[in-house]
Amino acid sequence: MTATPPPSQCLEMPKLDSRIDASMVARVFKRYGRAHISGVLEDRSAKKVYEALENETPWRRTVCDNEGARDLGYSSATDLQEELPTLLALDNLPPGAFSYRYRNFRIDEAYEEEAHGHRFLMRFFEFLNSEPFLAFAREVTGISGIAFADAQATLYRAGDYLSVHDDNVAGKKRHAAYVFNFTPTWRPEWGGFLAFPDEFGHFHEAFAPSFNALNLLRVPTPHLVTQVASMAQEGRYSITGWLRGQ
Repeated sequence: MTATPPPSQCLEMPKLDSRIDASMVARVFKRYGRAHISGVLEDRSAKKVYEALENETPWRRTVCDNEGARDLGYSSATDLQEELPTLLALDNLPPGAFSYRYRNFRIDEAYEEEAHGHRFLMRFFEFLNSEPFLAFAREVTGISGIAFADAQATLYRAGDYLSVHDDNVAGKKRHAAYVFNFTPTWRPEWGGFLAFPDEFGHFHEAFAPSFNALNLLRVPTPHLVTQVASMAQEGRYSITGWLRGQ
C-alpha cells in the first residue's frame, strides 16, 4: 500500500515531538506489550488535528450487533432519536457478544477515493505512512515487518463503547494497534477508557482519554473501550488503526 498525496499540498504534515525517548518506550512495550506515550506530537500539530476532528470531520454512526457491522450514514451529534431502535438493539445483545457503537470517519478510504484532499486529516494519514513515523513504530515495537498504517477517526459520546476483542484477524497482518488521543477535556467518571482485562475480568491497566498521546498495543491483546457515561459533557476524540505488514 502506498500513499498518494492529496490535491492540497498547502497543509503542513504533523510531526513527532523530538523529545520522545524511543528507546525507553521500546523497553516498556517489550515488557508489557503496550505503551502510553504522552506529548507524542509537536504542540502545533496536535492542536491542528484536534481542530480538524472537532470542526471539519463528517462523522457517521457505526454499529455492530447481531446483524453484523454496518454504518448508518453521516449524522450530526444530536440526532440520537432517529437511531434509537438500533441503539436499543445493541443494549439487548447477549452477554459476551462482540459489539460496538460510536461515530467514525474512515480516513484511509477517503484518502484512496481522493474525495477529501482539502481536509487536514489526509495529511495526518500521510504522516502515519511516512518513513519517519513508520521507523519510529518499528523501533518502539521491535517489529521490523511494519510497512503501513490504516486509519479511522473516532468520536465516542454518551452511550458509545467497544466490547472486548483482540484485533487478530486472519490475513490482515496486523502487528500492532495504535490510538492517537485528541481529547482535551475529560473526567474519569465519564468512562471511555481503553482497558485491558484479564481472564477474570479485572483490568490490568486502563488508559484514560487524553490529549496528544499515543497508545500502542501488540496484536493480539484483549482490550475494550468502556462505555461513555450519560453524564459525559464532551466527546472522546481519537485516530486509531493498525500498523500492518504488506
